Amino acid sequence: MYEKYFEQLKEECLIRNRSSKTAETYIANISSFMKWTGNKPMEELSLQDAREFILFKRKCGVSASTCNFYNSSIAFLYKHVLHIPWDQDVVPRMRIDARLPEVLSLEEVETLIETASHIRNKAIIALLYSSGLRVGELVNLKAENIYMSRMQVYVPQSKNHCDRFTILSNRALELLKEYWRSYPVKREQFFVSLDEPHMPLKVSGVEMMLRNVGKDAGIQVHPHTLRHSFASHMIEQGVPINYVQSMLGHSCLESTQVYIHISNKTIMGIKSPLDHPQKKKRGRKPKKKDGDSNEPELFMSI
Repeated sequence: MYEKYFEQLKEECLIRNRSSKTAETYIANISSFMKWTGNKPMEELSLQDAREFILFKRKCGVSASTCNFYNSSIAFLYKHVLHIPWDQDVVPRMRIDARLPEVLSLEEVETLIETASHIRNKAIIALLYSSGLRVGELVNLKAENIYMSRMQVYVPQSKNHCDRFTILSNRALELLKEYWRSYPVKREQFFVSLDEPHMPLKVSGVEMMLRNVGKDAGIQVHPHTLRHSFASHMIEQGVPINYVQSMLGHSCLESTQVYIHISNKTIMGIKSPLDHPQKKKRGRKPKKKDGDSNEPELFMSI
């Protein structure tokens, strides 16, 4: 019924360099909106329709952030497909109450890794925590994205359409190696399902696995909880916030600043500038030995 409008929406997303996943999310939200209107012709839509739909969702208990997703989807449809002027005073975005993200302790992360029964799941938990990856980035990871000699993970075209590198721990690398060797099948994605034909793992599969492991461990956990924990622990260790921002792939510093928890642990790690000793003169860097190489050792070479 609305196919031609959805095709135009995909085209408008493409010309604005928005991902196909974004277009699919817009279409799903708009489909829900149109169903609520009783499948009203799109040419007859009004701002009042959008306002009443979002109010309806909020009264039904839908969160403010989800209502804002509906708002963005419908606004895109009105402005770029239907060419209906959008008025934020009529259909405003909802204020989001700022909440500190849930963060696990290192002991809880270790408990999750130990509780996971399969090596693949252990590797996933360790990687999410040690590198701060988004779950969507994890399921799209390929072997050639893991640089063993540099202890880094390359994340191409992340959420903000920017490539980036993030760090990798020795513990996570050892688990990744063990998992890779246990599945000597040719595959494009690094993480695959446990059962044949070993299809690429999906986001929903990671979320379900973590819920089950968390239930067994008595810890409530979501993939993003491990990312929050990575960021928070990096800040607590004194890693400069702009470095953490780069590793997380945040486009603006404000998104990273939420991890600056003014806690006793953080304050105890801060020294007055008067107490800092003078910096020692740096010595010369050792000369490079023959045979040393700048070429990174890729994971897929093992």
